[in-house]
Amino acid sequence: MVPLSVRGMLLCHAGPHRLAFHAHEVASITSPEGWAAPSARRAFHSPDGAARVLVSAAGGAVGVDTLEIEAEAHPVLPAPAVAVRASGGSLQGFVLVQGKLWPLMGLVDFERFLRGLVGEAA
Repeated sequence: MVPLSVRGMLLCHAGPHRLAFHAHEVASITSPEGWAAPSARRAFHSPDGAARVLVSAAGGAVGVDTLEIEAEAHPVLPAPAVAVRASGGSLQGFVLVQGKLWPLMGLVDFERFLRGLVGEAA
């Protein structure tokens, strides 16, 4: 179920693309050295790369280029069903922050989606 609002997000970039994650889903943030984390850039068919890795409590991880913390509450706008399906179920909706729409992703589901994209490229 999509939340009506979200408080506490990490606003991230994967190249020029924006992504938001629930802060409570991120157990730690680390450098990419030593992690086999898929890059969020994969979702946009861009070359892998990351400056930071978001690690979930379950141990899954996603690499991003930049991040900043957004503590304010924002309403969650629903995502079209076709976009949710295209993202492997990881897209939870959109939030309007800093005058821009940010796709709100579930960290664990997004990692699973990114790992599945490796097979598509082969």
